[in-house]
Amino acid sequence: MHKAFKIAADIEIRKNGTLFLDRKRIELLRRIRLSGSILAASKEMKMSYQMAWIYIKEMNAVSPLPIVTMQRGGTNGGGAGLTEYGLSLVGKFLLVEQKHKDYLSVLEEDMDICFSKSR
Repeated sequence: MHKAFKIAADIEIRKNGTLFLDRKRIELLRRIRLSGSILAASKEMKMSYQMAWIYIKEMNAVSPLPIVTMQRGGTNGGGAGLTEYGLSLVGKFLLVEQKHKDYLSVLEEDMDICFSKSR
């Protein structure tokens, strides 16, 4: 069924007024987990490596526990990964985001019913 009205809203999680998590930061974390590299993740997102680091530092500063782990370079090179806490944050954010989408869908249906009635 085509909906005449579409509600657009994004999830942002803030702590004491500081942005902690949003869709872009979660996508960065997901890509770090998959690639094992901040550089690779930032390139995939067409984001500068510096911006990726800023996001990671901001998230880690607000977080009660570390989110991203780093391994220094060596014979096999360095890398990055997510802590268990970081993995749980990604999962919880995606769950909240899905519930949010479901709720918006219900609101859109209500809007279609309300605004499609002839006067």
